[in-house]
Parts: sequence; C-alpha cells; structure tokens
Amino acid sequence: MNKIDFYRGKAVKQTEWWLHSCDLPALTWGRLRVFNDGTADCCFEEGGNLYGFENRNYASYILSEDEYIRFETMGKEDEKEYDISLAGITPPEWQGNQEQEFEYLGTY
Repeated sequence: MNKIDFYRGKAVKQTEWWLHSCDLPALTWGRLRVFNDGTADCCFEEGGNLYGFENRNYASYILSEDEYIRFETMGKEDEKEYDISLAGITPPEWQGNQEQEFEYLGTY
C-alpha cells in the first residue's frame, strides 16, 4: 500500500505522544495517530519516516520495541526513575509534511 492510498479519506481520531525511555530526562518524542477507520501511523521524529499499520496495537508495538513509553501513562514512579517532572512537560505539535517518506507495515 502506498502513502496516497493509506491516507485517502482519513481523519485523525486520536494522537498519542511517546517518549524514548533511553534518552530521559532528555525528551525524544514519538507520535502515534489513530484514524477514523481504525488504522494508525507512527513516527519517531518530526518530519521523519511515517509507518502505517492496520491498527493502533501494531503501531504501539513498534514504538514500545524501540523503548518508547506512552507519555499519557507515565506517573510518579516514572518521575522518580527518570528524574523528571511530568507536570512541566508539554508534548510537541508536529506539522505535517507532504515530503515525509511512508512505509506500510500493516502488522508488526
């Protein structure tokens, strides 16, 4: 599946932000988006390669395998472990880029 076919007619339903645990306390973000048809994509950096998947679970697998953790699920234990204050962290706002490379992985 190519990029045009994957994104045709889709709207973003949910965006999740992930942090690379190996880099903490430095903030290296990953993004996962779920679309209105249940498919999902993820990206490891702003403007980086986009990876398309059949659903959110497959997109989250690739992020977690690369040692990213979902920002929304982090708590007090993570603050202690990584010496960070979650209250002071705001996820970025990445702009779409038509030139971003795309690879459809389907399942992972």
